[in-house]
Amino acid sequence: MADPARHIVHEIYSDVMFELAEETGQLDDVMKDLQSVGRVLRAEPAFLSLLISPSLSETEKAAMIRRVFAGRISPLTLDFLCVLARRNRMSFLNGISGRYEDRYDSVRNRKRVVVTLAKPATDEQIEALKAQIRDAVQAEVKLTVKVDPAILGGMVIQKGDMVIDNSVRNILNRTVDVIVKHSKEKKE
Repeated sequence: MADPARHIVHEIYSDVMFELAEETGQLDDVMKDLQSVGRVLRAEPAFLSLLISPSLSETEKAAMIRRVFAGRISPLTLDFLCVLARRNRMSFLNGISGRYEDRYDSVRNRKRVVVTLAKPATDEQIEALKAQIRDAVQAEVKLTVKVDPAILGGMVIQKGDMVIDNSVRNILNRTVDVIVKHSKEKKE
């Protein structure tokens, strides 16, 4: 994130929300609520535009949030969204939700893993892969599967900063590098 001020806002609001949810035993409910609200805002970008528009007052924005989400999300999450609206912070919701999810995953011992395959896998293959990764990292896994035909075959696994590249493309590149290096050594 390029803007340190945005990062601080994300951090402060998500940490406060997380601590409130933890104290009240609502970590799971708030996580589900934030995901639901995120889906609504992605599906209805015009609604998000209204919530961040300077043409509406903060009170009108909070009232709109209550009308749309009351009864659909927990009162804690609803109040939190209204606080964001009253403080003109709705544009930060995505980052706040992302940081909340990171903390949630950490508490629940969940690891995010991205696997890149050369071609789409079946649901059974993905579940088997997820189980193997779960056993390897000894934690629940939130698996994201990407498809990139350029890797030719095999897979690339990424968990945080760690990358395991067992793609056919990478193996071929390493083999070519070894052959070139070996050829140069013979000439010298």
